[in-house]
Amino acid sequence: MKLELLQQSQTSLALMMVLSLVTGVVATRIIKQIKWRLLVRKRVNEVFQDKTPVKEPVLLKERADSPLLTGFSAPTLITRLAEEADLKAMSASDLTLLGAGGALIAALGTNLLDGPLWLSLVLFVLFLTVPFLILKLKAMALRKKFQEQLPDGIDLMVSVLRSGHSLPQSVRAIASDCPSPLKDEFAHIDQRMNLGLPLGEALAFSQDKYRLTELDLIRRAVTIQTEVGGSLAELLEKTNSTLRQRLKLKRQVRVLTTQSRLTGLIVALLPLILAFALETLSPGYLRPLFQKDTGKLLLMLAAFLQVLGMFLMKKLTEVKA
Repeated sequence: MKLELLQQSQTSLALMMVLSLVTGVVATRIIKQIKWRLLVRKRVNEVFQDKTPVKEPVLLKERADSPLLTGFSAPTLITRLAEEADLKAMSASDLTLLGAGGALIAALGTNLLDGPLWLSLVLFVLFLTVPFLILKLKAMALRKKFQEQLPDGIDLMVSVLRSGHSLPQSVRAIASDCPSPLKDEFAHIDQRMNLGLPLGEALAFSQDKYRLTELDLIRRAVTIQTEVGGSLAELLEKTNSTLRQRLKLKRQVRVLTTQSRLTGLIVALLPLILAFALETLSPGYLRPLFQKDTGKLLLMLAAFLQVLGMFLMKKLTEVKA
């Protein structure tokens, strides 16, 4: 009895130490990031005293993660994901450390409560992947919103150019009058142009972030106009007409494939609903699937086929415009 209590106390102490370490490291990293952002913002505002204060230090490329722990750095994929989701509260390294710490604490907590090994593994994977899944969903929503706002922003840009203003002024008009995220991204483009980049190269950074065909068309049109010459307003107006037709086609395709997507969702949820109904009406009916080796094998096969079916249904309902 005393040995069990001693083991439990040691496990609790280890869990508290891990929690304290993760919390301290994340808090330190966040504080350092905030101090650095405030310092850059102060210096930028000192240079541009007669202009609108800069909200974020976007004049400079955000510095690479300077790891607090030696040898620790966020992978390029996570850094890119944090950039696409416009993550400002913490860096990619902080997010990675937070996810790993949460997964470790969840696994240790389950072990402390004498939970099964499979539950510890499931919680570990869940806590490790959920933050990045949320970031991915946020990045997709931001990308879709930017795509829908882009034609209106280009219309405003064309109007400003036709009224006799310069190209930088048309970019600033989008950065000041359009909603986010279009407003924020064109503020970044304006600041890149202030650093000496032409509009085509400034748009290339945004294209690398959002990876939109519509934005790439705008970038190519601006680059061609810079090399060949001609009326930029007229070229942007024709290109923007193409963008609107593309968006209209995508909406029509989405409406036409609604039935197929709904069918795929029902097919995906039907086995889960049926299993829940059978277990409710006849408790223990599905127990052989979880207890016998043959049942476990069939269960894994069913899960694989279910995921494969969902993937195929998704591919069948996708139309590249």
